[in-house]
Amino acid sequence: MKLNWVEIFGNEKKQFDKMSEAQKFAYSLLLQYNSPYGWGKENPEASDCSGAVCLALLAATGCLVRITADDLYRRVFTVKNPAADAIRVAFFVDRKTKKAIHCSGFVDDGIVLNSQEGGAKLRTFDRLSAWFFNRNAGTEIRGLDKAALKKLSDEGARYDLDKELAKYVYE
Repeated sequence: MKLNWVEIFGNEKKQFDKMSEAQKFAYSLLLQYNSPYGWGKENPEASDCSGAVCLALLAATGCLVRITADDLYRRVFTVKNPAADAIRVAFFVDRKTKKAIHCSGFVDDGIVLNSQEGGAKLRTFDRLSAWFFNRNAGTEIRGLDKAALKKLSDEGARYDLDKELAKYVYE
């Protein structure tokens, strides 16, 4: 017996299309679970922290950006105290420079996908915050400003976009 992968993934797409943008964001992060870490990457085969978030944003909203964790923090995720059902990202901000040095997208309350060396793993926000606290970084949870994301996407804010991503994206 062989599985009909076309039918299976056709059904998967129908279910995905019924999700809210926040659900699509969380789902897209989960699809990256256990993928290898790839510095400067943002594709389903490997990504860094901001690449994982940018890829999930693309899947959830259709907006393509490829920017750093600090740019996401300053330009896209500017909503403070976001609702639990919003697209949310945890930012780890260096206490001295005030720059976001890392980010992780929320997949559920208190759970983030953390893409660092060793690969993309699910972590509790509290444990990850404690790890960064010991490395002189504070934490902030921010919500998506969709208008800012769309503006940057329309402007083509894409630093060194992965050539590997092209096989997954229609432009």
